Amino acid sequence: MLASWRLGLRNVRRNHVYEAAQTKGVDFCPTQQPGLGGTTVCRRHSLTTATVARDNKTESARKIRNLGVNGVEPPMVTQRSKMPYSAEEISKAVDRLRRKLERYIHFPRTLMKLEAMWSMYMEVRSGSSWRVDAAETEQFLQAILRSSVGTLWCDRAQMLVDELDERPECMGASPVVTMALIRVLAKFGDVQRVNAAVQKAADKHGPEWSTGVTDYIETRVIALARADLPKQAAEMLEKSNGRKAAAEQKGCTKPVHPYAVALRELMLAWTRDRDADRAWMCLSQLLALGYGRATREWNAMLHVHAVDMRYRFHLLEQVLGRMRSSGVTYDAATYNIMMHGSLLRGLQARWKEWFHKMEKAGHTPNAVTFTTLLVQLAHSGQWSEALQVVRYMRQNNVAATAATTSSVLSMERQRNRVNRIMSHFRRQVLKGGEIAVSEFTVVVAAILDSPKKWASETALAIRCLEDRRISESAVVDALAARLPGIGT
Repeated sequence: MLASWRLGLRNVRRNHVYEAAQTKGVDFCPTQQPGLGGTTVCRRHSLTTATVARDNKTESARKIRNLGVNGVEPPMVTQRSKMPYSAEEISKAVDRLRRKLERYIHFPRTLMKLEAMWSMYMEVRSGSSWRVDAAETEQFLQAILRSSVGTLWCDRAQMLVDELDERPECMGASPVVTMALIRVLAKFGDVQRVNAAVQKAADKHGPEWSTGVTDYIETRVIALARADLPKQAAEMLEKSNGRKAAAEQKGCTKPVHPYAVALRELMLAWTRDRDADRAWMCLSQLLALGYGRATREWNAMLHVHAVDMRYRFHLLEQVLGRMRSSGVTYDAATYNIMMHGSLLRGLQARWKEWFHKMEKAGHTPNAVTFTTLLVQLAHSGQWSEALQVVRYMRQNNVAATAATTSSVLSMERQRNRVNRIMSHFRRQVLKGGEIAVSEFTVVVAAILDSPKKWASETALAIRCLEDRRISESAVVDALAARLPGIGT
């Protein structure tokens, strides 16, 4: 990114200078050769620009592509080695990063933009002594909270705050920055880091540091709920409500925060814990506050009743009735759950009825729908129905997921058609296709039934493990669940 100023490409997008740029474009030669001056030379042209090695001029990707079409060897893309950046380059890059942070906060942005902004910050950080201050750290944390996916961003957010604490001129992280960090950690349910951040802030700013933060309790409840600790989350919420009731009795006129988001996360945590009664209590509180009309919450409640065999099918229909009376619309997941509940209870006519209702409502059956049907039909031994589902998928060009493929392979194994399993496995290995752990587990279980017959497939399975295409520990865990006694 910074090298664009050095190369004089002020009006060119900087996509060609970030660290993965030389992997973009069409490969003319997959090998890399050391170039002059410590640069890395690769015979790949960039999607945006490239530098001609002989006269050091910049040509557009269209001209380079035309050279390749006309039979002329295209120029080589060069990537400069790490060199110290000038003060002007650092200053311009810092200004650009600050503008990006402000735009990211005020306008809709994607995760790709966040990754590019983080790469830019790391490049500036590695080439200079500049670091973000407290206000910029808070902006970065807000951007991470807004668009981040994956626990990797917890480490990055923690690194920003740790760097701020190490700088004496910034006086460490303020309560505002600490609260921004806690929100990021709570998003991913990292309870240990949330507790550590709370303790560190209490030691530095006093035990009353969170008094002015309106969403402090709510954020901690969200962290506990997303970490699948609903009992602790409910206890914290009850204590907070007790303190608020006492404050109202003393004549406190401060408005009471309803904690709607915390209640929603707590309800979802109870559904994951299969506790339908407590989930209903949270949903009732949400409805009383004027919330709880999102399809996701009702689908979670419906799923709890669908997978619990203590509830009969008419109770699922009652949940749907309450869902309809609350003004909640059905989505594809709603129909999938109803088909799943019908199959679990052996109601063949019901799941077909709901399948037709799904198509009539305008929801296209997706891979999740067919996976749900195949898993249950194969488990109950209804081979003809399962094969009809497979044919329907092929006719409608629905891509099979790993769960769908493993369900079909399990069905073939139960039908003693191991030849089909092995032929599928050989094709996947020899053409370099992706093999999921669930598929590999079915193959290995079939091999173990008659190892002498499938000697070549055993060699292919060993080859997959040696090439690290499959995790050994994951396979052992999956096989231990399928084949009792394999651990010995």
